[in-house]
Amino acid sequence: MKKLLFSILLFTVSFGLSAQNMRTLFVEMPDSLLPLLSKINREDCVDFLDANMRARVTNVLGEESELLAFTDNYLHLKTSNSGVMQVKLLLCESDTVLCVVNTVSAEASSSRIAFYTPQWQQLNSDKYFTAPRISDFIVEGDSADYYRSMADIYLVEFSLSATSDSLKAGYTMPSYMLQEDSAKIVPHLKNLYYRWNGTRFE
Repeated sequence: MKKLLFSILLFTVSFGLSAQNMRTLFVEMPDSLLPLLSKINREDCVDFLDANMRARVTNVLGEESELLAFTDNYLHLKTSNSGVMQVKLLLCESDTVLCVVNTVSAEASSSRIAFYTPQWQQLNSDKYFTAPRISDFIVEGDSADYYRSMADIYLVEFSLSATSDSLKAGYTMPSYMLQEDSAKIVPHLKNLYYRWNGTRFE
């Protein structure tokens, strides 16, 4: 019984610390990584959530930014009318790594993925993730080479999961294509899914 109570207490304390860490990480994020929102904006976002209000603020462009999801190890932020940021806290051996995905959407979406220490020092992304090639999204078949020739621009959208340590990648160039060409290639594309194995996304 004592062991059970100790385990529950340890879990509760750890959960609380993790939530506080994500809050601190977001508020203390360098302006260079999130230039559209000031520190006061970020503080307002979490304060609004605490008050069960929509976490919406006006960014430096005069557009609306909104913190859409915020948990102990994940946040999803609409930075502007065309931008989204996701952050995931990942356990890496005995340390913690932050995975940050920034996505810009116009006719098609394109993402940039980066990794940081909890002090927001950038890490070598290649150590934690190998970006897919365009050909990886093409379903193998008799006409695979033809569809590879159609896909000549690298436009990939990454999406972090809020509920698991996983990452989804999708090829978005068809949104830029003529409707006729898009209709040809889309049935021959697949999404890619990666899972954090404790040291990298595989």
